[in-house]
Amino acid sequence: MNNKLRSYFPVLNSCAYFNTAYVGPMSIQLFEFRNKLEKEYLNDGDKFKIDNIERIDDFRETISGFINSKKENTFFTSNFSTGFRYILDLIPKKSRILTLKDDYNSLLSGINEREFIVDDLSITFDFEIQIENQLAKKTYDILAISVVQFLSGIKVDFGLLKKIKEKYPKLIIIGDSTQFIGSDLFSFKDSPFDVIIGSGYKWMLAGFGNAYMAVSDNFIKQTRSTSQIIYEKVYAGHINFLGSASLNFSIKFLQQNNFHELIETKKILGKFLIEGLKDLNLINPIIKSRKNHSNIYTIIGDNNLYNKLQSHGIRCSLRGEGVRLSVHFYNSESEIDYLLKILKKSN
Repeated sequence: MNNKLRSYFPVLNSCAYFNTAYVGPMSIQLFEFRNKLEKEYLNDGDKFKIDNIERIDDFRETISGFINSKKENTFFTSNFSTGFRYILDLIPKKSRILTLKDDYNSLLSGINEREFIVDDLSITFDFEIQIENQLAKKTYDILAISVVQFLSGIKVDFGLLKKIKEKYPKLIIIGDSTQFIGSDLFSFKDSPFDVIIGSGYKWMLAGFGNAYMAVSDNFIKQTRSTSQIIYEKVYAGHINFLGSASLNFSIKFLQQNNFHELIETKKILGKFLIEGLKDLNLINPIIKSRKNHSNIYTIIGDNNLYNKLQSHGIRCSLRGEGVRLSVHFYNSESEIDYLLKILKKSN
């Protein structure tokens, strides 16, 4: 990663930042852009809001282009939790939903708040096969899962999920993409998902108060909804314009800095990190059994290890039964070497 791009994120000057899965850092460019918007509001008052709907429409085009979805089926919202509940409100009561245990808290609570019939499966090394086996036993209307598990970093196998979708075409598959989009390339139209929803403050580096959601024509048909019904539901009331504008800005920032190349850099760094963690025997056996993984790694460790890493200027998170590390394109091999040396001394 060139130093010029790293210099856009001031927090990288004071630490080794392995905590994007918790909060993505803010760039100087986004900070200046948000300041400019706030000054417009400061100086223009009501005029600042007059053309918000038209500008939101432009932002939808940016989002849909980034994830390859239909613009009319793509929406901006304030966060994953709100967007997910918009979607759940369109699903009939008593629908049968299949989920995973220990998936993202807000995903599970959103489902359990409503009158659905819910089953869940444990996250095993072959959980996609277990999902397929469960679908053979019972009829389900919805499969709701995270594309990447926030605790372990386990990423769903798109190939296996496509096979499930082909076998059960009426099954609506909903994905929480918060820990995925921005960390990898993605085409909604070519994916097995009928709905994706994700917040932008992590891997998309868009700051707080923004999220996106996209739905398939199949979802609209199955729920007897329309793009207009969803639009009116999502955009009722005033809109967080600062948040939506920030997401729009950050997507363009990634594109202008050659997003494809950034992702290739991230993958190289991720491979370098996971090989080092394997050598130290710190990787969960489930991860070792899977072909592909995300850019999130939860290693064996407790509060003592977490505090030690913090004391050495390594930003990370305590999650589940371990310490969660995450790597993005602005990390470096020297930072990973530094992290591995600290872990080796602690092992």
